[in-house]
Amino acid sequence: MKVRIIRQPLGTVSGVTLSRYRPGEVYDIPAILAEYLVMERFAMLEMRDRDRPPGPFLVERRQAR
Repeated sequence: MKVRIIRQPLGTVSGVTLSRYRPGEVYDIPAILAEYLVMERFAMLEMRDRDRPPGPFLVERRQAR
């Protein structure tokens, strides 16, 4: 699950040190950790998929003159 860190998390969860996650960065992490970070307002779900190629609706269309 992808999340964007919005404020610096502190401490550890199940042996994972949270201080390595930096505000503004997007991480693909296990769902249980992502849910915890979102619930504690350290992160928000990242809904954008930057790796996906543009679909046909994003292709520029030029009008014939």
